[in-house]
Amino acid sequence: MAPKRPKAEEEEPVKGKRPKRWLIIVLVCALVLMGGGFVYLYLIGGRTAEGPEAGGNGRRAEIYKLTMEDIVVNLSDPGLRRYLRTKITLEYSERRLEKEIRDKSHRIRDAVIGVLRSKKTEELSQEDALKRELLAVINSQLEGGQVEELYFEEFLIQ
Repeated sequence: MAPKRPKAEEEEPVKGKRPKRWLIIVLVCALVLMGGGFVYLYLIGGRTAEGPEAGGNGRRAEIYKLTMEDIVVNLSDPGLRRYLRTKITLEYSERRLEKEIRDKSHRIRDAVIGVLRSKKTEELSQEDALKRELLAVINSQLEGGQVEELYFEEFLIQ
């Protein structure tokens, strides 16, 4: 018969396994909680405007965009020869507005050029005011809807 081992030696491997087992359980619980948080943020927390406020049918409001051709204008700085080159993207929620914008692109472009040409370099630093002014001018040319947002994809002053 083999000699008996002392009880202390037999208990050591058991004690060594318990912390590993607890560590695995804690890690699994943490992964489950993180997965639940991700699902909540992705599916529930990231919702856009839906329901009656967004059109009444519970669907997401569609957003359409149209990028205008590059616009290059001389600025009205006295004694300085500066120009502005910009690319503007218009954002709207009515699909039928795209045809009207394309049909009236020459009028819209002329109105935008008129506003930009009248600006001095320091007036262009107030981006929000410039966007509001351009939106008002663009929307004054449209009859079938409104452009809701305007983005400068390129804005270079030289």
